[in-house]
Amino acid sequence: MKTLILSGGFAAALLAPHAGAQNRIVIRGYEAKPREVAIDALFEPGKLWTQTAADIETTWKDKGFKWNSEQVKDRGVIRRENWGFEPLKLNAFGKLTVEEVVFVLKDGRLSEVALLPWNKGDSENSDISEKAFNTIVESWTAELNKCIAPNHKDRGRDTASAARAERRMWIGKETLAQLEFSGGRERIRDPYSGRERNGPNFQGEFIRLRLLPKPDSVLGLDASTGGTVAVSRGDLSKSVVREPSGDVLIPNVPMVDQGDKGYCAVATSARILNYYGVPADQHEMAQVSGNEAGGGGTNPDEMVDALKKLSGKYKTRFTTILDLDYSSRKYESFMRKYNSAAKKMDKRILDTDNYIYFLGGLDPEVLREVNGKGPTYERFMKAVKENIDKGVPVMWALQLGLFPENGQKARQFGGGHMRLIIGYNATKNEIIFSDSWGAGHEKKRMAAPDASAATMGLYLLQPSS
Repeated sequence: MKTLILSGGFAAALLAPHAGAQNRIVIRGYEAKPREVAIDALFEPGKLWTQTAADIETTWKDKGFKWNSEQVKDRGVIRRENWGFEPLKLNAFGKLTVEEVVFVLKDGRLSEVALLPWNKGDSENSDISEKAFNTIVESWTAELNKCIAPNHKDRGRDTASAARAERRMWIGKETLAQLEFSGGRERIRDPYSGRERNGPNFQGEFIRLRLLPKPDSVLGLDASTGGTVAVSRGDLSKSVVREPSGDVLIPNVPMVDQGDKGYCAVATSARILNYYGVPADQHEMAQVSGNEAGGGGTNPDEMVDALKKLSGKYKTRFTTILDLDYSSRKYESFMRKYNSAAKKMDKRILDTDNYIYFLGGLDPEVLREVNGKGPTYERFMKAVKENIDKGVPVMWALQLGLFPENGQKARQFGGGHMRLIIGYNATKNEIIFSDSWGAGHEKKRMAAPDASAATMGLYLLQPSS
């Protein structure tokens, strides 16, 4: 049976997520026997923390491992796959399931391993009960008592991180292990006022185990995923590369692979924070940004509110630099502008009170006429150039599937999405962008007028000083 997988991205306000991530048609492996991959080697004493990229490839390449970026090779992942001819099933200690394993390298050596036993975006039982959630936490606690250290210390909530997760820490002979978990009452957002209240049901967010090298001293140890930006705005321009081809580029923005879930907005936010030196995680960002269980997309209003709330904690500033009348709340005014151009071009007029149908009927040529030239295009390019020159990547909300990318027809079916603009080429009249889809999506190009035409909004997340 052919199955169309649509991973929601930057969701329309008050509506279901759009198709955003790498949409593809695959055959679901109903008859395929899952391939069991045991990750117990990560808990065996030895030389885990001396491993290089080559060592990791040798050990894990045939077990589903892939680099987030083949060029940089500083972060890689093994992820449980629900789809395909050979689905992977990750396990630890022969009985505990794992959704994904993330390997992080620093200075050429393995510096951290993060395991996700459960999270609301990837897990099959995304609407987990509080009892089942706690059972997972206690099961991992029991196993870590055996393999890391017989006793753990309750570290309380990580108040510096986005999610304020509860923490339990084990200090072994070679490895420091920290089990982090977050859940609580569901949050219900009023669609009109934007106010939030606690709902009656439990909402699990994530359960994460971080393995790190044991430090020389544990005095004052705080293995937080929070913190403040490690750079100033003035220093960011040093990251900009100007190539003979005319490319002006920020080449060192870390890659975060969102997988098939609709985490484009939160993965993009995590990438920027990682670029600034904050070890933020997409699952934490999903919690504060209102992503639905099951990997649903991000409500843009909640995303904006969340990043504004977190600005003080991270010492960042979130701003909207270009907001086109393209959202579900304002599309009727944009539709009038669009239809005026369509009439002059003898194109189909769109007259509908359904936002999704409106987006599905957009004509690329009409969009180019409306937003790909004139004042809108000039504002778009001015915003891109000014911020890239400063070393600040631009968060780019857009409609997929309408315009060529890398000189070829776009492969996505459509829908709202968020990307990072990381550069431009004024001579070739191109923008350079990156998607949170892992290896192969680090650096791509689009004609600047097309990019402007597809744009729904541009946003900045930058150091406050």
